[in-house]
Amino acid sequence: MSKKSGSRVPPQPQRTFGIKDPGVERTLSTAQLTSGLAYQREVNEREVERLIREWDNRLLEPLIVSYRDGRFYVIDGQHRISAMRKINGGRDIMVRCKVYTGLTYVDEAALCWKLDKAKKRLSLSQSTNALAESGLDAEICGIKRLMNCAGFTWALGRKYSKSYEVATTRAVINAYRLLGDDSFLRLFRLLGDTWAGVPASLTAPVISGMALMLSTYGAELDDKTFVRRLSSMEPEEITRRGRLDYSTNNTALRYARILLERYNGTRNTKKLPYRFEG
Repeated sequence: MSKKSGSRVPPQPQRTFGIKDPGVERTLSTAQLTSGLAYQREVNEREVERLIREWDNRLLEPLIVSYRDGRFYVIDGQHRISAMRKINGGRDIMVRCKVYTGLTYVDEAALCWKLDKAKKRLSLSQSTNALAESGLDAEICGIKRLMNCAGFTWALGRKYSKSYEVATTRAVINAYRLLGDDSFLRLFRLLGDTWAGVPASLTAPVISGMALMLSTYGAELDDKTFVRRLSSMEPEEITRRGRLDYSTNNTALRYARILLERYNGTRNTKKLPYRFEG
């Protein structure tokens, strides 16, 4: 299926970051280190416990640290820091670090993404988050910008989300690639107007179903009618019905059918013809 209406984010040259020095090894206290920046993975306690079980000082590599604005920011190594503190009874400990100067925040995010990608540690959500923070990928930055314009936050890397926070990753990227800028923005404005950004309306199946519906009907679909008829249907009901539909393995199609049925409403209303393939 061809991409729909809307100009795409123009290609941008990839960001390159300059390092004023090749990195200097220093021994620092964990009390001096700042971690938990937005581009990093959240600390996974299971991973910390695994590190503790398999701990071997001979295998310990220096932490990768950026010295910026008078502070030491951990780019790579926050799980090791947590493990070392636990091993040391919760107390801070001296650790070997490779310290870089001259990096900006986006340079750090780019380096974090490259390090984690090389070690194959990132999920799609975590990788996309690092790319969004670094500005390396024009498509990801464009998606994030459009969602913000519609009043939503792309809560990448999070397991749980709040109102107007979208935690799913692949469905969002696929919707953007299917719709293009204008219709993608329309999708999220419809989500906000219809269900006020409640988390149950921001799941991957609902987003996929809406993307398919918008790509199929375009201007034929009236936004006010959609909001009026779908807002009276709880998103949990849409999810329940979608899970009970075994007629197809195509998730987007299952949920798009439910949305279309509700949109078409009663017998006396003007209906959209069925045009979904499959």
